[in-house]
Amino acid sequence: MGSAIIIHQLLIFGVLMVVGALGSYFEIIKDEAKDFLSRFIIDITLPCLIFSTFAKIEGNSSLLINGAIVFGFTFINLAVALATGTISSKLQGLNPASTTVHSLHTMFGNIVFLGYPLFDALFPGGVGIFYAAAYQLASNSITFTYGIYRLSSGQKKSGLKSLLNINTFALLIGFSITAFGIKIPTFLIDALSGLGKATSPLSMVYIGALLMGIGIRQSVKHKSIYILSFNKLILLPILLGFGYLWIFKAFNLHVSREAFVVLVMQMAMPCQTIIVVMSRRYGGNYQLAAGNLFVSTILSIATLPAIFFYLNYLLG
Repeated sequence: MGSAIIIHQLLIFGVLMVVGALGSYFEIIKDEAKDFLSRFIIDITLPCLIFSTFAKIEGNSSLLINGAIVFGFTFINLAVALATGTISSKLQGLNPASTTVHSLHTMFGNIVFLGYPLFDALFPGGVGIFYAAAYQLASNSITFTYGIYRLSSGQKKSGLKSLLNINTFALLIGFSITAFGIKIPTFLIDALSGLGKATSPLSMVYIGALLMGIGIRQSVKHKSIYILSFNKLILLPILLGFGYLWIFKAFNLHVSREAFVVLVMQMAMPCQTIIVVMSRRYGGNYQLAAGNLFVSTILSIATLPAIFFYLNYLLG
């Protein structure tokens, strides 16, 4: 049932991405519009989605504990992915610029533009988004510090100010609302919820427009893209899923099915869009980053349902 939901959702995403790609091809969605669309999603619709979702969730100790587990284990995900990306880069003999993109894209996936809509469909009622938000909060703390440091070749040593944005505030306020059971007026929740629902379709249109406009014909010829896609979309989720299941059983940690699936499947998401943008901004190998994004996104249409099926098999 869950795999069918994922396939159905990915088909919807595919249609919306084609719409975005066509919009870019016919220059309806120009570069300025892409920048605006990205900011509109990140700074307006996504915070509304996060806040309204948390406001509607009835908090309980199990939900909060599982959220804390997802948050904590996200750093393990990222550490394992960094080690994998670093080893993979060395074995391939990549140059420093390509190594940076390869390792960062192994670490960071499309946990917002693809992750949020997917988990919202897979686990309705806000639980999926709750755990996805916990993952995002941990991931962002590394993306905008270590990620910026690597892409800028150490010239920009701290991205802490980047963490002080409306999304972080929406996450923290949302967690507080859920944790303390704060009641929010219904009209406010409904208004923000309606706007937040635009996150999913707009995100897919944006990804489609971005992929069409970044010139990936030469980029996709790099062998490292396909090795990265295998590591990120298949190898790491399989190993982490098996490893976490063993750890949770060995230490008698009671983790909900939803939290477990979100934790592992966030690792299985295709490459993160922001790494492409940041690579271009800080003079990194953005052509390779664009190729990573394109190939991994296309391949994830097949791998995400497979990983979900695998996790359900593990959980029994």
